[in-house]
Amino acid sequence: MSEEFADAIDGTPEASRAVSDAIQRLMAARLGRGFVPLAGLFSWGVVGVFQAGSPWMAIGAIATAAAMLGYGLRIVQKALGRRHRWWMTLAMATSLVPPAYALYVIGWVGLRGLGSFELVPSVLAILGIGLGVWVLRAWMRIVEIERLARIMTVNVDEEGGGF
Repeated sequence: MSEEFADAIDGTPEASRAVSDAIQRLMAARLGRGFVPLAGLFSWGVVGVFQAGSPWMAIGAIATAAAMLGYGLRIVQKALGRRHRWWMTLAMATSLVPPAYALYVIGWVGLRGLGSFELVPSVLAILGIGLGVWVLRAWMRIVEIERLARIMTVNVDEEGGGF
């Protein structure tokens, strides 16, 4: 066990700060990795707007990135012991956007594209499935960090209300 987390057991301000800093670093790393497939899907969506006229993949990638960022900021703010703000409720309300978008990409773009037995659509379908799974895994990791933050910040939360 690292010294940083060993101190967190006693609930001192230094320990609370170390836990909060660790949660911030975990969240930043996870969001950074999660934005990679979203950038690819956004680019794919922009190309799709010019080819097929459908902006849903690009709009979904932007909405998913915003929802993931807002939810991640909410987790970090709560880990820092900040009080509840209006935008945190909005971040919770939009928490269904990332998994819904990932399932849309997996199902509509990926699995639907596998129905054709041509090379290019099949390759794009497999790419879509891969990117959709990547987005879904990134979202699940953010949810894992929230659970971890709840456990680690038990001593930080003075009101007892939790997240």
